[in-house]
Amino acid sequence: MSGIPILITGATGYIGARLLVDLIERFGDGVRCRATVREGSDASFLRNLPVEIVRADMHDPVALNEAVKGAEVVFHCAGLIAYTKNYRHRLYDTNVLGTRHVVDACLEAGVKRLVATSSIAAVGSSDLASGLRESNEQTAFTEWQRHNVYMESKHLSELECRRGVAEGLDVVMVNPGVVIGRNPEPGMPGSSSNEVLRMIYDGRLPLCPDGATGFVDVRDVADAHIAAWQKGITGERYIVVSENLSFRELFERIAALPGSRSGKAFRVGGVAGMAAGAGGELWSLLTQRPSFISIESLRQAAHPARYSNRRSVDELGMTYRPFDETLRSAIL
Repeated sequence: MSGIPILITGATGYIGARLLVDLIERFGDGVRCRATVREGSDASFLRNLPVEIVRADMHDPVALNEAVKGAEVVFHCAGLIAYTKNYRHRLYDTNVLGTRHVVDACLEAGVKRLVATSSIAAVGSSDLASGLRESNEQTAFTEWQRHNVYMESKHLSELECRRGVAEGLDVVMVNPGVVIGRNPEPGMPGSSSNEVLRMIYDGRLPLCPDGATGFVDVRDVADAHIAAWQKGITGERYIVVSENLSFRELFERIAALPGSRSGKAFRVGGVAGMAAGAGGELWSLLTQRPSFISIESLRQAAHPARYSNRRSVDELGMTYRPFDETLRSAIL
Protein backbone atom coordinates (compact mmCIF):
# COMPACT_ATOMS: atom_id res chain seq x y z
CA MET A 1 0.00 0.00 0.00
CA SER A 2 1.18 3.51 -0.80
CA GLY A 3 1.15 6.43 1.59
CA ILE A 4 3.25 7.32 4.62
CA PRO A 5 2.13 5.22 7.62
CA ILE A 6 1.22 7.58 10.47
CA LEU A 7 0.07 6.81 14.01
CA ILE A 8 -1.85 9.35 16.10
CA THR A 9 -2.43 9.00 19.83
CA GLY A 10 -5.27 11.05 21.26
CA ALA A 11 -7.23 11.11 17.98
CA THR A 12 -10.50 11.09 19.94
CA GLY A 13 -9.43 14.32 21.67
CA TYR A 14 -9.77 17.96 20.65
CA ILE A 15 -6.33 18.51 19.07
CA GLY A 16 -5.77 14.97 17.81
CA ALA A 17 -9.10 14.88 15.98
CA ARG A 18 -8.41 18.18 14.23
CA LEU A 19 -4.95 16.97 13.24
CA LEU A 20 -6.29 13.67 11.89
CA VAL A 21 -8.91 15.38 9.72
CA ASP A 22 -6.37 17.87 8.39
CA LEU A 23 -3.86 15.14 7.54
CA ILE A 24 -6.50 13.24 5.56
CA GLU A 25 -7.81 16.37 3.81
CA ARG A 26 -4.36 17.71 2.97
CA PHE A 27 -2.54 14.55 1.92
CA GLY A 28 -5.30 12.12 0.91
CA ASP A 29 -3.83 8.80 -0.21
CA GLY A 30 -0.36 10.16 0.56
CA VAL A 31 -0.85 9.10 4.17
CA ARG A 32 -2.19 5.98 5.90
CA CYS A 33 -3.48 6.97 9.32
CA ARG A 34 -3.85 4.74 12.34
CA ALA A 35 -5.31 5.94 15.65
CA THR A 36 -4.94 4.50 19.13
CA VAL A 37 -8.21 4.36 21.08
CA ARG A 38 -8.66 3.30 24.69
CA GLU A 39 -11.30 0.74 25.61
CA GLY A 40 -14.46 2.60 26.51
CA SER A 41 -13.59 5.75 24.54
CA ASP A 42 -16.11 7.11 22.05
CA ALA A 43 -14.59 6.40 18.64
CA SER A 44 -17.78 6.99 16.62
CA PHE A 45 -16.30 10.10 15.01
CA LEU A 46 -13.43 8.03 13.59
CA ARG A 47 -15.64 5.42 11.95
CA ASN A 48 -16.51 7.78 9.08
CA LEU A 49 -12.86 8.43 8.28
CA PRO A 50 -10.28 6.37 6.35
CA VAL A 51 -8.36 5.51 9.51
CA GLU A 52 -7.40 2.23 11.16
CA ILE A 53 -8.48 2.06 14.81
CA VAL A 54 -6.12 0.26 17.17
CA ARG A 55 -7.12 -0.48 20.75
CA ALA A 56 -4.21 0.64 22.89
CA ASP A 57 -3.82 2.56 26.13
CA MET A 58 -0.94 4.87 27.11
CA HIS A 59 -0.56 2.78 30.27
CA ASP A 60 -0.05 -0.46 28.31
CA PRO A 61 3.46 -0.50 26.76
CA VAL A 62 2.90 -3.88 25.10
CA ALA A 63 -0.21 -2.66 23.25
CA LEU A 64 1.59 0.57 22.33
CA ASN A 65 4.53 -1.35 20.89
CA GLU A 66 2.12 -3.24 18.63
CA ALA A 67 0.31 -0.03 17.61
CA VAL A 68 3.54 1.77 16.68
CA LYS A 69 4.96 -1.07 14.57
CA GLY A 70 5.22 -0.06 10.93
CA ALA A 71 4.65 3.66 11.53
CA GLU A 72 7.13 6.11 10.03
CA VAL A 73 5.67 9.11 11.86
CA VAL A 74 3.95 9.27 15.25
CA PHE A 75 1.93 12.24 16.50
CA HIS A 76 1.59 11.90 20.26
CA CYS A 77 -1.44 14.06 21.09
CA ALA A 78 -2.85 12.05 24.00
CA GLY A 79 -2.69 13.70 27.39
CA LEU A 80 -4.58 14.81 30.47
CA ILE A 81 -5.35 18.37 31.57
CA ALA A 82 -6.16 18.88 35.24
CA TYR A 83 -5.12 21.34 37.95
CA THR A 84 -6.43 19.88 41.20
CA LYS A 85 -4.14 18.05 43.59
CA ASN A 86 -6.24 14.88 43.58
CA TYR A 87 -5.22 14.42 39.92
CA ARG A 88 -1.49 14.49 40.63
CA HIS A 89 -0.95 10.74 40.20
CA ARG A 90 -3.21 10.49 37.15
CA LEU A 91 -1.35 13.38 35.51
CA TYR A 92 1.97 11.65 36.12
CA ASP A 93 0.70 8.30 34.85
CA THR A 94 -0.77 9.77 31.65
CA ASN A 95 1.47 12.68 30.73
CA VAL A 96 4.82 11.37 31.96
CA LEU A 97 4.65 7.57 31.95
CA GLY A 98 2.40 7.61 28.88
CA THR A 99 4.94 9.69 26.98
CA ARG A 100 7.73 7.40 28.23
CA HIS A 101 5.91 4.40 26.78
CA VAL A 102 5.36 6.17 23.44
CA VAL A 103 9.03 7.18 23.25
CA ASP A 104 10.15 3.64 24.06
CA ALA A 105 7.80 2.17 21.46
CA CYS A 106 9.09 4.60 18.82
CA LEU A 107 12.68 3.69 19.62
CA GLU A 108 11.87 -0.01 19.42
CA ALA A 109 10.04 0.37 16.09
CA GLY A 110 12.57 2.67 14.46
CA VAL A 111 10.07 5.50 13.91
CA LYS A 112 11.52 8.24 11.71
CA ARG A 113 9.96 11.17 13.59
CA LEU A 114 7.87 11.67 16.73
CA VAL A 115 5.91 14.93 17.02
CA ALA A 116 4.83 15.40 20.63
CA THR A 117 2.05 17.72 21.78
CA SER A 118 3.40 19.65 24.73
CA SER A 119 2.13 22.97 26.13
CA ILE A 120 3.16 26.47 27.12
CA ALA A 121 2.72 25.01 30.62
CA ALA A 122 6.11 23.31 30.10
CA VAL A 123 7.81 26.54 29.03
CA GLY A 124 9.61 28.65 31.59
CA SER A 125 7.53 31.55 32.83
CA SER A 126 8.45 35.12 31.90
CA ASP A 127 9.31 37.37 34.83
CA LEU A 128 8.77 41.09 34.36
CA ALA A 129 10.83 41.80 37.46
CA SER A 130 13.89 40.34 35.72
CA GLY A 131 13.20 42.24 32.52
CA LEU A 132 12.01 39.21 30.50
CA ARG A 133 8.92 40.42 28.66
CA GLU A 134 8.05 37.18 26.87
CA SER A 135 8.91 33.54 27.35
CA ASN A 136 10.59 31.75 24.46
CA GLU A 137 11.68 28.18 23.83
CA GLN A 138 14.87 28.64 25.88
CA THR A 139 13.25 30.18 28.97
CA ALA A 140 14.08 27.98 31.96
CA PHE A 141 11.34 26.20 33.89
CA THR A 142 10.99 27.94 37.26
CA GLU A 143 10.65 26.72 40.80
CA TRP A 144 7.10 28.01 41.33
CA GLN A 145 5.95 26.07 38.25
CA ARG A 146 7.10 22.80 39.83
CA HIS A 147 4.36 23.20 42.44
CA ASN A 148 1.65 23.27 39.74
CA VAL A 149 0.67 19.64 39.11
CA TYR A 150 -0.19 20.11 35.44
CA MET A 151 2.85 22.24 34.61
CA GLU A 152 5.17 19.78 36.31
CA SER A 153 3.66 16.83 34.42
CA LYS A 154 4.17 18.55 31.04
CA HIS A 155 7.73 19.54 31.99
CA LEU A 156 8.56 15.94 32.91
CA SER A 157 6.86 14.74 29.71
CA GLU A 158 9.25 16.90 27.70
CA LEU A 159 12.19 15.42 29.59
CA GLU A 160 11.04 11.99 28.38
CA CYS A 161 11.09 13.33 24.82
CA ARG A 162 14.59 14.72 25.31
CA ARG A 163 15.69 11.37 26.73
CA GLY A 164 14.40 9.81 23.51
CA VAL A 165 16.51 12.26 21.48
CA ALA A 166 19.56 11.29 23.52
CA GLU A 167 18.88 7.65 22.64
CA GLY A 168 18.66 8.38 18.91
CA LEU A 169 14.97 9.20 18.33
CA ASP A 170 14.00 12.15 16.11
CA VAL A 171 11.57 14.14 18.29
CA VAL A 172 10.02 17.59 17.79
CA MET A 173 7.75 19.19 20.42
CA VAL A 174 4.84 21.57 19.81
CA ASN A 175 3.86 23.90 22.69
CA PRO A 176 0.40 25.41 22.14
CA GLY A 177 -1.09 28.14 24.27
CA VAL A 178 -4.71 27.95 25.44
CA VAL A 179 -6.33 26.20 22.46
CA ILE A 180 -9.77 27.48 21.44
CA GLY A 181 -12.07 27.49 18.40
CA ARG A 182 -14.86 25.20 17.30
CA ASN A 183 -14.31 22.24 15.02
CA PRO A 184 -16.98 22.68 12.32
CA GLU A 185 -17.29 19.02 11.38
CA PRO A 186 -20.22 17.27 13.13
CA GLY A 187 -19.30 14.86 15.90
CA MET A 188 -15.80 16.21 16.48
CA PRO A 189 -14.64 16.47 20.10
CA GLY A 190 -15.13 19.74 21.94
CA SER A 191 -12.97 21.69 24.36
CA SER A 192 -13.36 22.74 27.98
CA SER A 193 -11.68 26.04 27.09
CA ASN A 194 -14.50 26.82 24.66
CA GLU A 195 -17.01 25.99 27.39
CA VAL A 196 -15.33 28.47 29.75
CA LEU A 197 -15.46 31.20 27.10
CA ARG A 198 -19.15 30.49 26.59
CA MET A 199 -19.76 30.77 30.33
CA ILE A 200 -18.15 34.22 30.31
CA TYR A 201 -20.24 35.19 27.24
CA ASP A 202 -23.45 34.05 28.97
CA GLY A 203 -22.59 35.97 32.14
CA ARG A 204 -22.21 32.81 34.21
CA LEU A 205 -18.54 33.36 35.05
CA PRO A 206 -17.87 36.93 36.20
CA LEU A 207 -14.55 36.17 37.97
CA CYS A 208 -11.50 37.60 36.22
CA PRO A 209 -7.89 36.74 37.20
CA ASP A 210 -5.15 39.38 37.18
CA GLY A 211 -2.73 37.64 34.82
CA ALA A 212 -2.29 36.99 31.11
CA THR A 213 -1.57 34.09 28.80
CA GLY A 214 -1.29 33.08 25.15
CA PHE A 215 -4.17 31.82 22.99
CA VAL A 216 -4.26 29.94 19.69
CA ASP A 217 -6.78 28.50 17.21
CA VAL A 218 -7.08 24.70 17.15
CA ARG A 219 -6.67 24.82 13.35
CA ASP A 220 -3.34 26.61 13.80
CA VAL A 221 -2.26 23.96 16.29
CA ALA A 222 -2.96 21.22 13.74
CA ASP A 223 -1.03 23.22 11.11
CA ALA A 224 1.89 23.54 13.53
CA HIS A 225 2.02 19.79 14.11
CA ILE A 226 2.19 19.13 10.38
CA ALA A 227 4.83 21.84 9.94
CA ALA A 228 6.83 20.39 12.85
CA TRP A 229 6.75 17.00 11.13
CA GLN A 230 7.96 18.46 7.84
CA LYS A 231 10.28 21.30 8.96
CA GLY A 232 10.98 21.04 12.68
CA ILE A 233 14.51 20.64 14.03
CA THR A 234 15.21 17.47 16.01
CA GLY A 235 15.15 17.99 19.77
CA GLU A 236 13.57 21.44 19.56
CA ARG A 237 10.24 22.77 20.69
CA TYR A 238 8.02 25.41 19.12
CA ILE A 239 5.71 27.78 20.98
CA VAL A 240 2.41 28.04 19.11
CA VAL A 241 0.53 31.18 20.18
CA SER A 242 -1.38 33.65 18.03
CA GLU A 243 -1.92 36.40 20.61
CA ASN A 244 -1.11 37.18 24.23
CA LEU A 245 -3.95 38.70 26.22
CA SER A 246 -4.58 39.65 29.81
CA PHE A 247 -7.70 38.05 31.16
CA ARG A 248 -9.15 41.53 31.56
CA GLU A 249 -8.67 42.08 27.81
CA LEU A 250 -10.24 38.68 27.10
CA PHE A 251 -13.33 39.60 29.13
CA GLU A 252 -13.60 42.92 27.28
CA ARG A 253 -13.43 41.25 23.86
CA ILE A 254 -16.06 38.70 24.85
CA ALA A 255 -18.31 41.48 26.20
CA ALA A 256 -18.05 43.24 22.81
CA LEU A 257 -19.44 40.23 20.90
CA PRO A 258 -23.06 40.48 19.70
CA GLY A 259 -25.52 39.01 22.17
CA SER A 260 -23.01 38.86 25.01
CA ARG A 261 -24.52 38.92 28.50
CA SER A 262 -21.14 39.33 30.13
CA GLY A 263 -21.42 42.05 32.73
CA LYS A 264 -18.89 43.58 35.06
CA ALA A 265 -15.97 41.26 35.70
CA PHE A 266 -14.88 40.94 39.31
CA ARG A 267 -11.24 40.48 40.18
CA VAL A 268 -10.54 37.07 41.67
CA GLY A 269 -7.64 37.14 44.10
CA GLY A 270 -6.73 37.19 47.76
CA VAL A 271 -9.15 35.46 50.12
CA ALA A 272 -11.90 35.29 47.49
CA GLY A 273 -9.55 33.57 45.07
CA MET A 274 -8.40 31.05 47.67
CA ALA A 275 -12.03 30.30 48.53
CA ALA A 276 -12.94 29.78 44.87
CA GLY A 277 -9.89 27.57 44.35
CA ALA A 278 -10.67 25.49 47.43
CA GLY A 279 -14.24 25.09 46.17
CA GLY A 280 -12.97 23.79 42.84
CA GLU A 281 -10.65 21.35 44.61
CA LEU A 282 -13.53 20.02 46.73
CA TRP A 283 -15.83 19.70 43.72
CA SER A 284 -13.19 17.74 41.83
CA LEU A 285 -12.57 15.48 44.82
CA LEU A 286 -16.27 14.71 45.25
CA THR A 287 -17.09 14.22 41.56
CA GLN A 288 -13.73 12.75 40.48
CA ARG A 289 -13.81 15.10 37.50
CA PRO A 290 -11.22 17.75 36.54
CA SER A 291 -11.99 21.33 37.56
CA PHE A 292 -10.57 24.32 35.70
CA ILE A 293 -10.88 26.28 38.96
CA SER A 294 -8.39 25.25 41.63
CA ILE A 295 -5.89 26.89 43.96
CA GLU A 296 -3.06 26.16 41.51
CA SER A 297 -4.94 27.21 38.35
CA LEU A 298 -5.85 30.57 39.93
CA ARG A 299 -2.26 31.13 41.02
CA GLN A 300 -1.18 30.37 37.46
CA ALA A 301 -3.85 32.69 36.02
CA ALA A 302 -2.63 35.51 38.26
CA HIS A 303 0.77 35.43 36.55
CA PRO A 304 1.26 37.89 33.64
CA ALA A 305 2.64 35.25 31.24
CA ARG A 306 3.41 36.14 27.61
CA TYR A 307 4.95 33.97 24.93
CA SER A 308 6.92 34.59 21.74
CA ASN A 309 5.84 32.73 18.59
CA ARG A 310 8.81 34.00 16.59
CA ARG A 311 10.50 30.63 16.25
CA SER A 312 7.38 28.93 14.88
CA VAL A 313 7.03 31.73 12.32
CA ASP A 314 10.69 31.72 11.28
CA GLU A 315 11.40 27.97 11.25
CA LEU A 316 8.01 26.36 10.63
CA GLY A 317 6.60 29.09 8.38
CA MET A 318 3.55 29.49 10.61
CA THR A 319 0.93 32.18 10.06
CA TYR A 320 -1.81 32.61 12.64
CA ARG A 321 -5.51 33.31 12.31
CA PRO A 322 -6.74 36.57 13.89
CA PHE A 323 -7.71 36.01 17.51
CA ASP A 324 -11.11 37.72 17.14
CA GLU A 325 -12.00 35.29 14.34
CA THR A 326 -11.07 32.36 16.56
CA LEU A 327 -12.97 33.79 19.54
CA ARG A 328 -16.16 34.14 17.49
CA SER A 329 -15.86 30.57 16.24
CA ALA A 330 -15.50 29.32 19.82
CA ILE A 331 -18.54 31.15 21.15
CA LEU A 332 -21.04 32.11 18.43
